[in-house]
Amino acid sequence: MAPLVVMATDQPPTEGELQQAIDQARAEVENESSANVSGGAEPEENPFSGALNALNRVHRPTRMAVELSKCATVLERVAKHFKDRSFTLETLCAIDSETVTGLCNDTSMEPITCPRLRPPRAEFRSANGRCNNRDNPLWGSTEQPLKRLLEPDYNDGLMRPRITGHGGAPLPSARLVSTVMHEDLRKSSPVNTHMVMQFGQFLDHDFTLTPSVQEEGITCTCDSEDEHCFNIDIPSDDPDFAGTPCLQFARSKASPNEGCHMGRRQQLNQITAFVDASNVYGSSDEEIEALREHSGGRGLLKSRPNPADANKKELLPGAMAEAFECAEFTGAETCSQAGDVRVNEQPGLTSMHTVFLREHNRIARRLSQLNPRWDDDRVFFETRHIVGALMQKITYGEFLPRVVGPDAMTKFHLTLATNGYFSGYDASVNPTISNVFATAAFRFGHSLVQNLLLRFDPDFNQGSRCPFQLALGFFNPTQIFNNNEGGPDSILRGMTTQPHQDFDRFMVSGLTKHLFADPPGSLGLDLAALNIQRGRDHGLPGYNAWRERCGLVKANSFDELVFEIPDPYTRKRLQHVYSHVDDIDLFAGALAEESVPGGVVGPTFACLIGLQFQDLRKGDRFWFENRVQFTGAQLAEIRQTSLARILCDNTDGTTHMQPDVFRLPTQPGNERVACSSLPQVDLTKWRGRGPQG
Repeated sequence: MAPLVVMATDQPPTEGELQQAIDQARAEVENESSANVSGGAEPEENPFSGALNALNRVHRPTRMAVELSKCATVLERVAKHFKDRSFTLETLCAIDSETVTGLCNDTSMEPITCPRLRPPRAEFRSANGRCNNRDNPLWGSTEQPLKRLLEPDYNDGLMRPRITGHGGAPLPSARLVSTVMHEDLRKSSPVNTHMVMQFGQFLDHDFTLTPSVQEEGITCTCDSEDEHCFNIDIPSDDPDFAGTPCLQFARSKASPNEGCHMGRRQQLNQITAFVDASNVYGSSDEEIEALREHSGGRGLLKSRPNPADANKKELLPGAMAEAFECAEFTGAETCSQAGDVRVNEQPGLTSMHTVFLREHNRIARRLSQLNPRWDDDRVFFETRHIVGALMQKITYGEFLPRVVGPDAMTKFHLTLATNGYFSGYDASVNPTISNVFATAAFRFGHSLVQNLLLRFDPDFNQGSRCPFQLALGFFNPTQIFNNNEGGPDSILRGMTTQPHQDFDRFMVSGLTKHLFADPPGSLGLDLAALNIQRGRDHGLPGYNAWRERCGLVKANSFDELVFEIPDPYTRKRLQHVYSHVDDIDLFAGALAEESVPGGVVGPTFACLIGLQFQDLRKGDRFWFENRVQFTGAQLAEIRQTSLARILCDNTDGTTHMQPDVFRLPTQPGNERVACSSLPQVDLTKWRGRGPQG
């Protein structure tokens, strides 16, 4: 008998068929959610449970993200139901029926109308990023799907992770790729400081946060077949984790496609996409409110005095919400709260948050003196407006040129104007963060991290200042409160003095063996393996596909990678672990590239980073160089500021700093100078009426 041939159909299902499939899928999802909450089998003993708890804590979903994930799961199951019945995915994606799109009603993806403001009422950014674009008010806002620059490569074409490569061969274990490609071999940059890494992490937490599914009741045991889990196999001869069958891994939460349509799985960005200092203030009105002091017209953020020395500058407020707590620390040395939940990940990051808290309060105090009639709200939001502009100026004027190099700065129109206003705002540009940027490209900084972090006194002498190990600093506030060693200020001076690790395929063991370890210094997680597995979880196509997307020649063999990866030993390592050149994971391949001239990253990451920052500039109605945001005099003041001056103003005892803190002070023309010689924003230009009335 001839085999039955099922023909694909381009006719959509009927409304009745859609409703029936949705009702069934919704009932299944609700039942599964109830089962998870009620609990299941006792989880197996796991030596990495403390590290996993830390990882999950900083990727905890909001309530809305949980609801959106349920909607996405329903849509995926409906799509699979009809796909199995020979409906094409293209046909299903094109369905624009309220029966389908109505699933997202009452979520953060529900269509909204933006209020029209009449001058002279001041308009500031919304906390959640909505209505930045009046025609597409959800673009760049919180709890939206990451956008795709290439279609995802899922194993089933719909939502299962990328687990097979060329010809159907299984991809190598992400942990095996890590041990082969991302060993701990160290060579420091001769040009750049560790501040490139640290500001990069701080900036990343301004615009990307993807929640995971690790909720109460879901445990990714090594024998789990739960669709929410995607554990990392550990080879039996692994040099560190031998004897442990897997590193548990929870998948990212699914997001409905834009417009709540059926389609291939997407993932959420839980925070605003814009460079808007949301890491300082939060991405919701509730988060902002929790951080404000409401200080009688002074517009301050909450802080706490240094418990050991009240004469020193203020510190971040203590944790006020469970997500920010470090349970093992009590008394004065508790973890901190800020606009982003990851503030306590490591002391360098906490120190950066501390500086920008102090900068907000420094500016707010001065504005309230200059404008005694302004109420607390006006002072606060004018200050937030200025701090957001400073973040943009530092990012594009100081940080990005070091990262992507001069050619990409020109190609992607990232160079700031020296006078006048920016005329490149384009309401058709979607600033939403791309999946590949969040999941791979902007993780380039993991290659730059040092294992030992140096401290320096106000005269930039190490003296008795003791360095500390990265592996002992995760979620540990002790270094911030250690006044004998200089607290956050000595850490920040260290960031401007110590070089970062060279950009290459190597990563320090503090990240690949001891990440978030509990107890500190023991075996923890492997960040390189997590990055690779996360890329597969999100269906990122292989490195070769991204080379093509960025205009590079597709490699037909490992030898044809020679122009971007000139080191023959590195190419042999890639060939050893991958069976085909198309199988190379983007993170592993791009980290192996040689840096572009004048930049840190290689050509593929320079392209992907450049594309994103181009959209973040052109697609931001509140971009600081746009007309109406600031007067010409105010804009001139913002243009002349620097991270160097912000560090001078907001650390105790610092009297000298190199003008470009992303470059070593040994670089010609970048020697340390008196802080007083570095330009400071003249806030008298904000006296009285600002540009917004």
